[in-house]
Amino acid sequence: MLISTWEWIRLLGFLAYFYFTISIIFGLLRKSSFVKSHKNLIYQIHQNAGWLGLITVIGHLLVLVIDQYKPYNLVEILIPFSAKYESLPSALGTIAFYLFIMVLMTSDLWIRTMNRTLWKKLHFLVLPAWVISLAHGVLIGTDTENMLIIIFYVVSGGLTMLVLVARTISQFMKKVNISTSRNN
Repeated sequence: MLISTWEWIRLLGFLAYFYFTISIIFGLLRKSSFVKSHKNLIYQIHQNAGWLGLITVIGHLLVLVIDQYKPYNLVEILIPFSAKYESLPSALGTIAFYLFIMVLMTSDLWIRTMNRTLWKKLHFLVLPAWVISLAHGVLIGTDTENMLIIIFYVVSGGLTMLVLVARTISQFMKKVNISTSRNN
């Protein structure tokens, strides 16, 4: 059974979003004070999922070029708001792609040559990139009305936000404990 380009576009888009979600969740967990063990494993999952996300999103973009039903040209893929089909949702995908590339390049390729403060600010661009990619999928996805897809987006979004809030609270509590112990 042959899979159509339309199915490949959807599959690769979902996989990219899934891998980026996994990467973000494990990245947040790795630096959370409530996670005490397996930090190296968590880091490996974080890093590998990020690269798998990038590979699958590149596949997603390449299949868009060869699709016969709604083909995109390279300009439409690489320049936000230039797509003829669904200009805004397409632009969101392009913007998210550039943000993810920036995060991966600065994290894995240029980290040793960068100022740590700048790196950290750039690294946290992954959160807006992820939100933008979620909006892209919801707005342009032909499966968005499917209950399983809705559940997928709600669960992945909810879990990511839960881990982000837990990490933020744990970091805040750690700072409060440090400042309290210094005052004693």
